[in-house]
Amino acid sequence: MKKVVANPMELRDAIRCEKPNISITGGFAEMMQPIVTQQEADVEKMDLPTFMKLALDPATMETLTTAYQVAMKNDAQGLELECVRL
Repeated sequence: MKKVVANPMELRDAIRCEKPNISITGGFAEMMQPIVTQQEADVEKMDLPTFMKLALDPATMETLTTAYQVAMKNDAQGLELECVRL
């Protein structure tokens, strides 16, 4: 079953719970696109709101980039980032 997330706290919790399929949708997907497509994305150095920097700590981002494969879907409903656990 796919876990749909729409904010950084939900994403952090889904990663910590090791959900096998995570779907990032809406405006949050657009905000996350450059972060998840770069291998060495440093959230601390990016111009993001403080709540995002706190939720997307280095350990969470490390898990996202190493344990999940991210695919982009761009359809009529907008951008969706689909993360599948390896």
